[in-house]
Amino acid sequence: MPTVTYKGNWYSRPGRDSSIGEWIRGQARTVSQSWLNDNRHWLLKDAYVIEGDEGVHMDLGNDGIPDSGWTKARISEWLSSQGTVVGGGYKTKTTLLSMVEGVLNPAPVVEPVVVEAEAEIVEAVDEEE
Repeated sequence: MPTVTYKGNWYSRPGRDSSIGEWIRGQARTVSQSWLNDNRHWLLKDAYVIEGDEGVHMDLGNDGIPDSGWTKARISEWLSSQGTVVGGGYKTKTTLLSMVEGVLNPAPVVEPVVVEAEAEIVEAVDEEE
């Protein structure tokens, strides 16, 4: 669950949502992810610290397959659950989605064709003189 801490200039600040009440400077509050998603637009970065946020996650196809609505972290989790090594380093969402395409539509396995060449057998003939 995410936590939100008010760190503004005043000791307290009234909450915009009546269910949350008054914000007291330095006190962390545990909120649900859905509450955070609905109210993040007014939680100014200078006045609030948000920890444990999963980000806005929407499954646009509603099919459990990663798409552009998914967060990078969720796409990486999905790839790992499918046995794909995501690896270290910075990956863009586009790169991760192309990896998803590779998992869903793997490249066909092409068997190498072995061509056997006729070997000429040369027998050494010993000539007796």
